[in-house]
Amino acid sequence: MPVARLAGVGLHYLQFPCRLENVPAPCGDLVLVHGLAANLGFWHLGIVRPLSQLCSLTAYDLRGHGRSDIPAQGYSPQVLVHDLARLLDYLKLERVHLLAHSYGGAVALLFAVLFPERVISLILADARLRTVQPHLRLRDWPHWPHWRPRFEQAGIVLDDEAPESGYQLLVEMARSHLHNPAAGEHLPRVFGLAGNPSRRGGTAHRWLHLQESTSIRQEYLSHDDLTPARLATVRQPILGVYGEQSTTVRSGFALRRLCPNYRLRLVPNAGHFFPLSKPRRLVRPALRFLAAQANLAPAATDLPELQHDDAESDSLLASF
Repeated sequence: MPVARLAGVGLHYLQFPCRLENVPAPCGDLVLVHGLAANLGFWHLGIVRPLSQLCSLTAYDLRGHGRSDIPAQGYSPQVLVHDLARLLDYLKLERVHLLAHSYGGAVALLFAVLFPERVISLILADARLRTVQPHLRLRDWPHWPHWRPRFEQAGIVLDDEAPESGYQLLVEMARSHLHNPAAGEHLPRVFGLAGNPSRRGGTAHRWLHLQESTSIRQEYLSHDDLTPARLATVRQPILGVYGEQSTTVRSGFALRRLCPNYRLRLVPNAGHFFPLSKPRRLVRPALRFLAAQANLAPAATDLPELQHDDAESDSLLASF
């Protein structure tokens, strides 16, 4: 697996060439930035394959995630932005499109603020803005009354008034995967966090190791520097794709007011993790958006694998 050694931190990455043979990618390079408690595998083939029709893709593991190194510090967007800049230098990618989910969206937006000359456009999937949403409480999630008793049955009891109870949910689910799999046997089916819980290098184990051995929680709670004044300087085209029932949808609407060249697309009956539960609902608008940046005809986005909607699912991924 390729690893870039950058300023003392190894970042694992994968590159996917454009599917069009013997011609440059029509839309250039697209870099994929995942969120917390995930890895580059978040961008599964249902996303990567259709996007590679128009772009050459690069996906990487944020520090502390996936196969990247786990330094003790450096998990704020301000540091992660410079990881991304060094990775682009290493790969000799001068200007790119960015597609980012959740916490990765804060990294992508701050990257556009600090390195505007390197960003062609941004696609933000359910990115949260702390300037708009300083806290995320489970009580504000529309499906919490439905899921709360199911979590409690699995031994996961949370304070839904806590300012970052969504973050704590990820921690408690990882603990359940590793230490109490019988009580939480339904959780792997509704939240693909841990993979095989018996593997020491699994996602759940790594997420708990991050909590215990690094400053990630404190840095996550710090300000991301995305003030309204800074966001107003982002002139690149931005597509925001948000789950209609996500706890972060407020940020999606706020970006429409704060960024001058922004458009919002809502995904019906979807929550924060809709790229996993409803990947076509992300890929379709993303392809149309990317094609428009390259002045391509809409027909370029009519791919056979996008002709059918994603199946509805009574799962945490479909609603959280």
